Amino acid sequence: MSTWRYVQNGQPSAPVDTAALQALLTQGVVSPDSYVWKEGMTNWLAAKNLPEFANCRPPTVPPVPAAPPTPPPAAPPKTVPPPTAPANDAEDIEKNRVFAILAYLWILFVVGLVAAPSSKFAKYHCNQGLVLFLASLMALVGCLVIGFIPFVNFALVLLVPVLWVGWLVLVVLGIVNAAGGQCRPLPAIGHFDLIK
Repeated sequence: MSTWRYVQNGQPSAPVDTAALQALLTQGVVSPDSYVWKEGMTNWLAAKNLPEFANCRPPTVPPVPAAPPTPPPAAPPKTVPPPTAPANDAEDIEKNRVFAILAYLWILFVVGLVAAPSSKFAKYHCNQGLVLFLASLMALVGCLVIGFIPFVNFALVLLVPVLWVGWLVLVVLGIVNAAGGQCRPLPAIGHFDLIK
């Protein structure tokens, strides 16, 4: 049985046998870089360089895993907000009700913009009237274009009355809302906010 000495804190240790030194190396008490010596050796050598101790390594503790990155919070789905209805200011509504009603009569939305530029109630209904005016203008231009296409222009016989009735329904709804002092968007086209 071999008797070994090892260097710890700059001092040689008491003699230990091979199994005890292997246990000390495996437990990490003695570093594999520590010098060891036994009788018959000419010099002190690092324990890791000797075949008896080459596989005696302290258990490696795996590094603590980093916390997985937290995903960014999901963005709420983007929706187009309807035009903001002004606060119900009774004086504003009473004073500008006529301009709000006129806004739905084709180009007369301009009257409310000129006569009551600071009224939130009139401006809301002028915006609705402008959107209705632009939609009816696009429908009119579309019908004119279709009218010049041979064989397709027969569809105008059905399309024009439907568009006219749809426009009339939106005008009536807008006038009823304005007369009642309410700020409700028109169906299908009322979510556009053109006048800021």
